[in-house]
Amino acid sequence: MQDLHLRYFQSVAKTGSLSAAAEELHVAVSAVSRQITNLEQRLDIKLFNRQPRGMQLTEAGKLLNAYALRNQLEVNSVIDEMQDAMTRQRQTIVVACPDGMAWHFLPSVISRFITQHPDIRFDLQMADSARASELVKEGSADIALTFSLSPDIGVKVVSSHNAAISALMSSEHPLAVNDVLYVKDLCDYPLTMSLNGSTMRYLFDVACSLSGIKVFPSFSCDSLGATYTMVSEHPNMIGLCSAVAVSGKMHKDGLVLKPLHEPQLSQRSLQVQVMAERYLPAHIEAFLVVLEEKLTAVVC
Repeated sequence: MQDLHLRYFQSVAKTGSLSAAAEELHVAVSAVSRQITNLEQRLDIKLFNRQPRGMQLTEAGKLLNAYALRNQLEVNSVIDEMQDAMTRQRQTIVVACPDGMAWHFLPSVISRFITQHPDIRFDLQMADSARASELVKEGSADIALTFSLSPDIGVKVVSSHNAAISALMSSEHPLAVNDVLYVKDLCDYPLTMSLNGSTMRYLFDVACSLSGIKVFPSFSCDSLGATYTMVSEHPNMIGLCSAVAVSGKMHKDGLVLKPLHEPQLSQRSLQVQVMAERYLPAHIEAFLVVLEEKLTAVVC
């Protein structure tokens, strides 16, 4: 299979149309159409469904696109490693994760890693869990940390850790004397939590519904930093988060984290994901080892 075929195929798969691919490749639309037709004829497999609004990958096309992305990343990694051996070129690790992981935990881990590996650069991209997984699948990110309820096709789960939702509060809070709390215990206190649409909000709403109560937050946002500040500044405010999100920081600020007993709030897991079947260069493997050690220490 010629490289030109894959190049044109990937462009159509990414842009979703022959005309957009032609513009990206700076060639005529007919040239793109011809390459796609030749490729389908050579393979004797239909790769796209031609629709009025554009080109949609078939199941076979999705498999080829996944292979092409992996192949491209692996070739790029090999080239990077060869160049690094010759020129000591600095390498970059792209990590995608939700705001909760980007606020304190990951910068802390990355900072320690850079201390030991000063030639490694990092790009930290904030995205919701679904988008973080997509970034890994399409090759735009090397590693994703996602809060997940189920596995995702196209990614390899390097490790999975419990990310139960707990209650963050001041150590002087009236509820801080309890070892375990129930959602009904939170009704009499101001609460800060994520906006509708997040996994955390969904599970909390389910737990409240099953307990027969309604809880209305005093402050809603998708920023863990804002939630943390609200809890720090208000003596009776309670925030919802996981232990890993605030590990290494809350005790310094006089805060405590109390587990919530409802089983629905323990269903969420924190997954470390990479592209399925991708060869990972040594510097990414090295960071994954450090990340895994830190996650294991925090969760345990």
